[in-house]
Amino acid sequence: MIIDAHVHILPDRVRDNPKTVAAHDPWFARCHAGGARMLSAESLVERLDARGIDAAICFSWPFADAALCAGANDYVAAAQRRFPGRIIGFGIVSPGDPGAPAEIERCARIGLRGIGELNADAQGFTLTDQARLQPVVDAALRCELPWNLHCSEPVGHEYAGKGTATPNLVANFAQRNPELTLICSHLGGGLPLYAHMPEVRALCSRLWFDTAAQPFVYAASVYRALIDMVGYERILFGSDYPLLDMPRYKAAMQAASLTEMEMGAILGGNAGRLFGGQ
Repeated sequence: MIIDAHVHILPDRVRDNPKTVAAHDPWFARCHAGGARMLSAESLVERLDARGIDAAICFSWPFADAALCAGANDYVAAAQRRFPGRIIGFGIVSPGDPGAPAEIERCARIGLRGIGELNADAQGFTLTDQARLQPVVDAALRCELPWNLHCSEPVGHEYAGKGTATPNLVANFAQRNPELTLICSHLGGGLPLYAHMPEVRALCSRLWFDTAAQPFVYAASVYRALIDMVGYERILFGSDYPLLDMPRYKAAMQAASLTEMEMGAILGGNAGRLFGGQ
């Protein structure tokens, strides 16, 4: 089974009016400058079929506006109902919104399976502000919903999605919230590469890391380093589609000489285990 653990789909309202959304959402404008492609649920499933991918964990977008979040949640939940077993939907909330805990509970009621991709830079929060984040953490724990958190590496080249949620901040947040199931997107901004430190290795043993945007940021050799540091069991294949497509990831894993067992786990086995066979 192959599960893409990091895909974005967007409601008709957003796809049909990107300039209107961009005018009120700087992060959306930054990441969609130049007419970046946006996907419907139907287009995604067509791509899954074409690539031989069994299912995808679908996010919408880290909107700062609560109304856009709620509309996106309705869209993703409806897509999950239309394509059972193919789309695993995550809801989005803006953590600074007072209604965010209630929206998380609504996400659980309408069948969504997690919260994310949360993004501090896009949504105007900081990972150090535990008082502000505690209500949304508590709501996710009550509903047994994992988080996917946008992470960024602190060095290297600039690109549209690079932010300030760097490994030190991600690690401190994870340490303060040990009961929260946390999926660190974009390989946690490189957090597992610090796992030569015993305390970081121990922390990473309970976190998950998706591979989204790896070809933009890391050489293929990163896969062997990750496996050596935290084990293949904590890594989830995520393409960040439609930004990038699956073949580039599979080629990178093959270039890194991953074994069949390692590739099978990363490409779908680990996500299947995390979501209980979906």
